[in-house]
Amino acid sequence: MGMHQRIPQQFEASVERRVWFDREHADQFLDWIEDTGQRFLGMDVAQKQDDGNWVLLTDSLDLARQTDNFEAVRMGRVFLADYDGDGRMFEPVWQERPR
Repeated sequence: MGMHQRIPQQFEASVERRVWFDREHADQFLDWIEDTGQRFLGMDVAQKQDDGNWVLLTDSLDLARQTDNFEAVRMGRVFLADYDGDGRMFEPVWQERPR
């Protein structure tokens, strides 16, 4: 299944609350990105394991070189549809995102 990078335990609680979303809310967040004119840069996906730990999947969407924001958001929606599943969370990445 490829390499996984484990999310450090001290960040695990914030993973589900801060910038990680289920598919429905990630899709709504893409609406916000599009409506406010934010530049969409990509998306990461994490999988919750049977033991309750999260792993960051190596498959991600990197659109840093995409110049058309409408197309980038469309590709983000396709990514969500392709990678949606039980125990999956998504982290949209946009320019000017507060850290």
